[in-house]
Amino acid sequence: MIFSPALATVVSQVQGAISPAMFIVLAIFGFGFAIMAAAALMGHHPHFPDQRRFQAPQLIQKEADLAMSVGMPFDRWVMIRVVSIVVLTIIGILTGVWILAVALFFAGVAGVPWAFSGRAASRQMKMERAFVDQLRNLRDRMAVSNQPLDTALQEIGRNPGPGLAYVLEPLSRGGSVVANIVETGIRSRSPIVEYACAVLIWSRTRSLDDLVSAIDEVLLDVGSAQLEVREETMTTLSQQRAVTIAMAALMGGMLAAVLRTPNFHAYYQTLTGQIVLALALLVFLFLVWLLGKMIAIQPWTRWDLRAHANAQEQMGG
Repeated sequence: MIFSPALATVVSQVQGAISPAMFIVLAIFGFGFAIMAAAALMGHHPHFPDQRRFQAPQLIQKEADLAMSVGMPFDRWVMIRVVSIVVLTIIGILTGVWILAVALFFAGVAGVPWAFSGRAASRQMKMERAFVDQLRNLRDRMAVSNQPLDTALQEIGRNPGPGLAYVLEPLSRGGSVVANIVETGIRSRSPIVEYACAVLIWSRTRSLDDLVSAIDEVLLDVGSAQLEVREETMTTLSQQRAVTIAMAALMGGMLAAVLRTPNFHAYYQTLTGQIVLALALLVFLFLVWLLGKMIAIQPWTRWDLRAHANAQEQMGG
């Protein structure tokens, strides 16, 4: 076999670094995550991750929301998650300190989404701001150009502007306008866009004047206020993220320096050293948790647009 010498070297290092009991624990963790990843892929179509949003477990929905906000297909996002967890766990195993292997495993599980969350929030806010601008465009088309809602939505779908091509593409189609609005909201995975779509579904059978008033008095005012709150939230979260990164970098640097010393490395391979390291990691996690509690961000209300559309249809609206 071509890679057998290198593979044998890695296997021997892994066998010497962990005990049989620890290998079983890591195998259980790996098997459990593999099941979760497989369920995620089966629950979401690779090209249309938004099709089963409210049927999927909440954890998978959050992962799909983050993948959409980052601008990445869901299957590629799952692959990155799996690879990062495997790589970090292998690094932990090769250190010979099993508690560090477990810590790096969970760092791969929780750290990758956290690392991408800043970029995801920034991209989503840009999309939401562009969407609010398109709501003003929609209002002008109906109030000034006297276009019906269905026609105005179709025109906006054909000319969505930057950052909205994927989200507004359903509006350019024919067929059911309500179904196209629902799919637009689901694709966005944004509370602001979902709320606007819910109002449009409710008001589309009203008069043109009522619809323009709903956009002026509800959607634009509320959307602008929500964007201001989102900007303040992003500032707060960026500060929280900077403090957490500084704490993690300091602790990681100190730990790396200590493990390079043979005496300390041998100590942390003992049971006493593992306990001391576990306590240090718990203190770090407690500080991160405490920081999150001090700067708590309330989640936005989400809409089940399919259920909302069905309810409006049953009421004849």
